[in-house]
Amino acid sequence: MRVWYVSYGSNMQRRRLRYYLEGGRPKGGAHAHPGARDHSSPTGDAPLVLPGALYFAGESRQWTGGRAFYDPDGSGTVLARAYLVTEEQFADIRAQEPACYDRVLQVGERDGFPMYTFTTRARADAVRRAAPASAYLDTIRRGVQEAHGWDDEQAGRYLGACVETVAGVR
Repeated sequence: MRVWYVSYGSNMQRRRLRYYLEGGRPKGGAHAHPGARDHSSPTGDAPLVLPGALYFAGESRQWTGGRAFYDPDGSGTVLARAYLVTEEQFADIRAQEPACYDRVLQVGERDGFPMYTFTTRARADAVRRAAPASAYLDTIRRGVQEAHGWDDEQAGRYLGACVETVAGVR
C-alpha cells in the first residue's frame, strides 16, 4: 500500500530525501544513511500547508544545532511536502531518524492515501529550544523553494519567523 510521507524539514528537498531511500552521506551531514530496502523514487509529490507550528529544539547529531519539529497544536501554518511512497519506505525513512521523532501523526488524506508525518511526543512548551545550524536551515529553505516555488526572500522570511517567534531564538 502507498502512503504520503509528509516532510516539514530537510527532506522537503528531493535530493536530500534520496539519501533516506538510496543511502549515503548528504553534503553537510555528519553521518551516512543506510537507505531504504526499496530504493525506488516516490511516485508523486505535492506541496502542503499544515496547521500548526514549526520549531527547533534539542541538538542534531547530523547538523549540530536544533532539530525541526512539528507542533500540530501550535498557532500558524507549516510548509511541507508530501511524497507518495510505500508503507515500507515510510517505515525505513522513519527508522533513520533519531529516537526523538517518536510520534507518528496522520495529517490528512490525498488521492485516497493517508498522509503521515512524524515529530516528537514532547510538548512544544516543555522542550529546550535551540537555533538550527545554518546548513540545516539552508537545506530546509531550498526544500521550501523547490516544493512551493517560493523565492529566496519569501523562504527566508518564513524560516526566519519560525526560528525567531516559534523557537524564541534571535
